[in-house]
Amino acid sequence: MRYADSKKGTVPTEGEFRKLSSRNEELAKQEATLKKEYTTLLRKISSLSTVVMQLEERQHASDETVDHVSVIGQETLERVPDLKWYNEQIAIIEEVAKDSATFVVPDELTESYKLYRDTPLLHRDAQ
Repeated sequence: MRYADSKKGTVPTEGEFRKLSSRNEELAKQEATLKKEYTTLLRKISSLSTVVMQLEERQHASDETVDHVSVIGQETLERVPDLKWYNEQIAIIEEVAKDSATFVVPDELTESYKLYRDTPLLHRDAQ
């Protein structure tokens, strides 16, 4: 079966077909690798979040006067100032969530969201 090439108006050769097939296989392998890396990243983020939450719990247990509770506490922000940007992003998301009953995932991110939602955070959960 031959397919017409819309650019040239000609039928692709077997060599071109093999090249395209090879490229398709390469992209499929890259996608599998990226999904594995994404899963690893999610697991690391989960672990890091757990550590930050434990630090925050300890800090809040010793400090009775907390005037503003943010997702990442002040003590942690002082230790790791780069996390301030994430607090700001979370605040923006919380504002958007207040304004609308449901959060709509853009079409461009739907596949990533499904992958995130379906990814087990523990290795033993994946088996």
